[in-house]
Amino acid sequence: MDQQMKTPYSKDGYIIDQARMKSIRYGVFTSDINGCGWIAGYNFLRRFGEPVQEQALANELIRHSLFRGLTGTDLFRLRRNLKRHGYRMPLKFRWNKKARLPEGTSAGIIWYCHKDGFHFVTFYADEAIRPAEDGEARFRFLNGLAGKEDHFDTMRGFLTRHNVIPFALILVWPGRAVTAPSENPAASD
Repeated sequence: MDQQMKTPYSKDGYIIDQARMKSIRYGVFTSDINGCGWIAGYNFLRRFGEPVQEQALANELIRHSLFRGLTGTDLFRLRRNLKRHGYRMPLKFRWNKKARLPEGTSAGIIWYCHKDGFHFVTFYADEAIRPAEDGEARFRFLNGLAGKEDHFDTMRGFLTRHNVIPFALILVWPGRAVTAPSENPAASD
């Protein structure tokens, strides 16, 4: 009887099971321990078609992290890294029970606290994802529940079910894919 090999990747190439990312180092540990930050960055960049390699992105983020990644990824380091890729993302503070995002939000990264500690999760909207009955936008959450391929929910639903503190910080991307400043001929730095 052939049993399908479990993988950290979804069928469409996103990382959805951090616990299986033992082959990629993130500073002191391997990514199954503290790699959720670079994984969220990877999933976000992949969503917008950016060419990104797992170890290269992990190395970019670890280079300036506190204690060589012992405490995981710093939210502001992740935000700065995404800005270097051309994604300037405002940071939103949201209470769990009132967690609605600005109209037109197409993707982002949540920093929240689940039962095992602080965690980053990428989310995105898609035309194929229908809104909730009350009209609230629903998103696909990546690496929120280990190995769950299709994890769909509203932002409020996700946070009230999985966040053990009453608020979360969310990096929000309102637009579509962009050209990174280094690739944009109009950019002059």
